[in-house]
Amino acid sequence: MKHLKIAWLLLAIVCIFFAFCFGMSRGVGKTSGVQQIVTERSGATVLERLTGADPFALPERSLGAVVNINTADLTELTSLPGIGETLARRILDYRREHGPFSCTEALMNVDGIGQGRFEMIRNYVTVEEQHEDTGR
Repeated sequence: MKHLKIAWLLLAIVCIFFAFCFGMSRGVGKTSGVQQIVTERSGATVLERLTGADPFALPERSLGAVVNINTADLTELTSLPGIGETLARRILDYRREHGPFSCTEALMNVDGIGQGRFEMIRNYVTVEEQHEDTGR
């Protein structure tokens, strides 16, 4: 009787082992091939990697809205991507000291705005006068 229990126990272990091997072989067939896991976008900045933010995404304010840097106030300037209150104040101070910007690239003369930050806001700023359509 004791040998019969051992035989059944060994048979059960062998069946479990074969079931495991069969399951593994079926799973490998479904996942074979080259797999690639992409964890970050190539060329992403450290800020994008840490926050998941895309600085080139359209700002949340309104789609297609452009800020005139010669007439914008603090609120309008801080609505630009990558421009916080400190940089907005620097832009206003620069404009007050040097007069209106002649071109959008002149923003890079403001302390804290380099080529990278300018590229983030380039499509959202202008120095052109905004004329209302009077119907004439």
